[in-house]
Amino acid sequence: MPYTHRYNYCNQYDTFISLIKKDYPYHLREEYFNSCFKDLFNDVYEDTLKQHSRIKLSYYSLNGEGFINFAYLDHYIIICYRVAHVLYLMKDKQELADAIYYSCRIRTGTDIYYPCVIGDYFVPIHPIGSLMDSHSTYGLGLRLYNGVHVGPYGIDAKPPSEWIHPIIGNGVTICANSVIYGETIIGNNVTISPGSIIINEIIPDNCVVFGASPNLKAIPNKYNNLAFIDN
Repeated sequence: MPYTHRYNYCNQYDTFISLIKKDYPYHLREEYFNSCFKDLFNDVYEDTLKQHSRIKLSYYSLNGEGFINFAYLDHYIIICYRVAHVLYLMKDKQELADAIYYSCRIRTGTDIYYPCVIGDYFVPIHPIGSLMDSHSTYGLGLRLYNGVHVGPYGIDAKPPSEWIHPIIGNGVTICANSVIYGETIIGNNVTISPGSIIINEIIPDNCVVFGASPNLKAIPNKYNNLAFIDN
């Protein structure tokens, strides 16, 4: 039975904290886990449940009610990223944000550093070995599969302030073992086919992309990549 909103809500917080403490190699001060942090966690958890309730996939909702199960590591990725991102924006408890990020990496094999901006309805799908550029932006309804790498390109001898990072629109599905580098802009409702290599490209809306730069190919996307979200 999945953990629903009504399933021992407080235990989810306790479970989350116990996982972070167990994974992080350094001692975390108990003052980090005060009532303000618990309120922050609860707000993120509640918002994520609401999003899951609109996702028409049995992995996220049951009879119209969203759930979060930390035994589903994709769910753990979402909560870890969302909580650490809020801490980052608040410029508060940096070590705790790092500990959450660390726990997520070692448990899921996915590298999603908390400064990156990911829209609502994020759906990671067993994204083992994926690395998401922390300075890129990702729209709502992102689906992320395994072995994906998003990052800058041609950065040798350039300071980080000159690196250019991809921008990814809404309703984008990035299939396995694809890379997206550099001054790339991915439009809305785009599917990146498995093994694609995209470098410094402008990808229009509503297409399926495959191949490798500079010889990418695109065909019309006949599907609505956001159809899994209930209106």
